[in-house]
Amino acid sequence: MSPHQSPPRHLLLIATQSDGAENKLDGLEAAAGELHAVLTDPAIGGCTDSPGLDTVHLRSGRVLRAEVDSAVRSAVAAAGEAGATLVLAFLGHGQVAGRLRYMVADSKDGQSLDCVDVAHLVELAADHPGLAGLMVLIDTCHAAAGLPDTGSLIGGFGVGVKQVAVLAACAAHERAFGLALSRRLAALLAEGLPGEGELLRVGTLAPHIRDALDRQLAADFSYNGTDGGLWLARNRRSARPPGGRAGTLGAEILAAALRTWPQAPPGPPPHTRDGLAALADRAAAAEVWSVHDAADDLLAAMDAADVLVELAGASLTTDQLRLLAAEFNRQWIGDRPGRVEPPEGLGDRALLQYLLEDAVVLAPATASRHGALAWYLVAAAHACGRDPRDALISDWARDNEAEIALNDALARYTAHRAKASERRLVVSLDAAQIDWPDSLSVCVRAGAACVDHRHFACPPDQAGVEGTLADVIDWAESLPSATGPIGSIDLVVNAPVLLDWHPEEALTGQYHLGVDHTVALRWAGRLVEPGYLRGMNRKARTQLEELRRAPCGQGPHLSRIDPAATPLDTLRADLRRGHYRPAVLLTDRATAPTAVRDLVEALLPYAPIVLWPRADTPPSTADWDCLRHLWDGLPAGFGAAYRRVLTGRADLAPTDPVTDAHLVRLAELRTAWHDVEWLDFCARYDQHQRAAAPALVPAAALNAVPAAALNAVPAAALNAVPAAVPAAVPAPRST
Repeated sequence: MSPHQSPPRHLLLIATQSDGAENKLDGLEAAAGELHAVLTDPAIGGCTDSPGLDTVHLRSGRVLRAEVDSAVRSAVAAAGEAGATLVLAFLGHGQVAGRLRYMVADSKDGQSLDCVDVAHLVELAADHPGLAGLMVLIDTCHAAAGLPDTGSLIGGFGVGVKQVAVLAACAAHERAFGLALSRRLAALLAEGLPGEGELLRVGTLAPHIRDALDRQLAADFSYNGTDGGLWLARNRRSARPPGGRAGTLGAEILAAALRTWPQAPPGPPPHTRDGLAALADRAAAAEVWSVHDAADDLLAAMDAADVLVELAGASLTTDQLRLLAAEFNRQWIGDRPGRVEPPEGLGDRALLQYLLEDAVVLAPATASRHGALAWYLVAAAHACGRDPRDALISDWARDNEAEIALNDALARYTAHRAKASERRLVVSLDAAQIDWPDSLSVCVRAGAACVDHRHFACPPDQAGVEGTLADVIDWAESLPSATGPIGSIDLVVNAPVLLDWHPEEALTGQYHLGVDHTVALRWAGRLVEPGYLRGMNRKARTQLEELRRAPCGQGPHLSRIDPAATPLDTLRADLRRGHYRPAVLLTDRATAPTAVRDLVEALLPYAPIVLWPRADTPPSTADWDCLRHLWDGLPAGFGAAYRRVLTGRADLAPTDPVTDAHLVRLAELRTAWHDVEWLDFCARYDQHQRAAAPALVPAAALNAVPAAALNAVPAAALNAVPAAVPAAVPAPRST
């Protein structure tokens, strides 16, 4: 349960002198009053006095054993009925006989019968049904002897499902002096603790108490048999003050919920933390759960925003938030019917609030209510170099009963990032003079590095290339450096092949290639830049950065070209003027195939991302809305789309129906997509190729080599190039 929707908090504070004690405690009533004041302050302890009791008398300094017994029983019963957390405080004298005996007004020195066995009382109270938790403050001599027995807490009617926290003034063998625990604790809670979180727990307070006490060593104890967490007070000097405002999305959702409640409070919907908390409580009392849940969702988003701001610090920028939103869409697409797409113009805290409200209000059915919020905290931690198990995040998860959601979010984020950085197989057909080569240049790509390399001979046609792919994959997966099956394959081809080759449909062994592999087509012209296109890939990096920084809320920033209405000469002139965006879509294939091929070939050097429909896609007036929905997950999403259509199975990667329909539509598009990671690989590959290029040999020398000597080289020897030797510089080729 979150701190803004925490259970009711009841307080029973008992402060009494004892006729059997050696001395009178000066200032007992005053110390009790100070502690009572901070614990019942709504902004600090948030407690109310246990109902039906004369709480003034119980801290008056003159309380009998029978009154203590009756008051504790009543307080425990009331807290259990209300589902409340109960705070018990015992101030006064104590003596020890194995366990602490709290001395009340009619107790006698050296006798246990008229004293209160605090540890036993705590064990019984903690096991009472309905009690949300029990916190105990003991400010007496020998206070730590009042700590409960863990074995008793593990057992009982609740079978360990309970929460108990105890703060004791001194060790079991020590004396306590001057009610120092109560006085120091009241002062600390009133002032707040800088550098600590929003909620102060016993474990957080104990070191500060110990530092402040000279002649006694305070002790603390916590038992947490549930997935919640007990806190004693809100921190007045927290780095995350209880402020915040609802964002635009949350306000719309809350207003819609309020319209369904005829008895809704008059006036505009609340937008502050306090107003939303009050509305959530009122709606819960009226059992109007749609309003309660909407208000509570906004409060949860505010809590997460506070944590994220404190966690990320100076590294949190508007640009960083956009990157987080794009990564969210990549990792959660298919788990919800739409992508997060903030309205244009949002920035600063408003953008953050929108993202988090979207995450909790439109929580995916596959995750818990706090699952997407936890993901944002994990992703932000990675982005700013912080530990995703940072205390800020762990405390947030505990406060919101979201520990498992946090574990799930961390597992999801880690799995996606690992997949993005896994080894890929690169198969280059760039030896082809026009379309199909007689050899394949193959390497395993780890990031930008080519870690293993080999040439494979093949018949120079489509069937020959596709028939060799199974051998290529077997080689890559049997390498000593292999870490598992190859999941992704980059096929580097010339433009004539690029347009209408569907390699995912190639039969490689028992299955079509796209069943178990994500296949991406890359244009060979970018692998090793020809001299007349030098600087093309550097320009592409600038273009991709422009695309990344495009404003939110406008969908994919791509140029659409109608092939039937775009003469080739006009296109070339417009490309030279920088007229088009980095991503270009040809909208249909109604034009003659050669005309479409000419347009694609003209676009490839100028646009790092080019898309066009399959040749068999029927003309349609429908727009390519699938790109807007799936954009952040591309180009990897093409593999999922082709697999979805190839297998006919929607259950391979369960998605919501909206996303599934978009995947089917996306499969009708082809693409040459050159992202930054691919450009990094091209730069390294180009370097190796140029470094390995042989010195120019005069033509006369080449003519002096007998033709018979060349023909005598066995074909098998051509495949025997050692893995460490880079591929030869490709011959000039058609684009």
